[in-house]
Amino acid sequence: MDYYDGKNNSALFTGGADGVIRTFSTSKGDLQQGTSVSAHTGSIKCLSTSSFGEKTLVATGSMDQTLITHVYQNDTLDLHAVYSGGHTNSICSVALNNDSSPGGKTIMASGDWDGGLAIWSVPASSSAGANDEAAENKSSKKRKGSKGSVDKSNASVNIQEVKPLQSVKAHASNISGLAWGYNGSAEQSSTPTTLLTGSWDHGLKVYDLNRMDCILALNGSRVVTSLSRCSNSNVVATASPDCTVRLWDMRTNGEGSSVVGGGGSGMDKSLRQSHKAWVSSVQWSPTDPFVLASTSHDGTLKVWDIRSSLPLHSVNAVNKKGEKALCLAFGDGMIYSGGNDCVVKQFACNL
Repeated sequence: MDYYDGKNNSALFTGGADGVIRTFSTSKGDLQQGTSVSAHTGSIKCLSTSSFGEKTLVATGSMDQTLITHVYQNDTLDLHAVYSGGHTNSICSVALNNDSSPGGKTIMASGDWDGGLAIWSVPASSSAGANDEAAENKSSKKRKGSKGSVDKSNASVNIQEVKPLQSVKAHASNISGLAWGYNGSAEQSSTPTTLLTGSWDHGLKVYDLNRMDCILALNGSRVVTSLSRCSNSNVVATASPDCTVRLWDMRTNGEGSSVVGGGGSGMDKSLRQSHKAWVSSVQWSPTDPFVLASTSHDGTLKVWDIRSSLPLHSVNAVNKKGEKALCLAFGDGMIYSGGNDCVVKQFACNL
């Protein structure tokens, strides 16, 4: 689940266990389901969005081992590119970044179940740019769909097949969270130089994208099920199966931060255990560096201020007892959540 706030293209995007990408309009205050497309043959495990000129780019990874991007505009989702050669197992995490500076490119990072990490250059959407990128990636051909399923409207369209710029074995197990390093701008308007990763092997790492070397490695005591970076620093929040949300200072080379003071790189702070089951997702507010939210298999959504160890708010995010809250996203004055009850809910959040 991810929310993209564009000038005229704001929407909530979700990926389901049925392999379908769904969009929801949020312009009128109420959620209204828009278009949907059958994108994969397996469950969608991760989803990320980014600006793409005047359009929105939507990347999804699946248990069927496919990674693809769609372009969203005017309530339509068109298949854009298929990414191959970087993974041999389920795609469990993905992150997009658009460099809006003149001549900037869109890049994507993806992590798989085996701990593999890949970096991709996303081809341009225009025909001229697409041809340039296709030459760079050695292939551009006509396909009827990705290794899964694509809706029939995308048949007979030039779908580019992209190869990774770099791929490494980053962790010993599932890479469950990715975040681009802070580059001095909350909007991430330029290409980042670092990538933050979290894994089921209990580790968190910072990778230098120029050398593709690990420049900081932290070892925790629990599996990392989700990871999110603060909007104004390389302080990250992680979720774990032990009902706990943790904060990590992943700054390197003397980077400053106004969120977690003192302690230096690697400082770990645990928020008081409030959930009663596996914490499935954590997301930092895009506007307030002190506020984050979490969902759990106990069915609740909690909002935290990291200056306090107790949650500010706790609400039931599912319809029935025993159902699980699985994902969340911050929107414009809202928090959205989804669970295994197949319902997307929205909650007003005026902090």
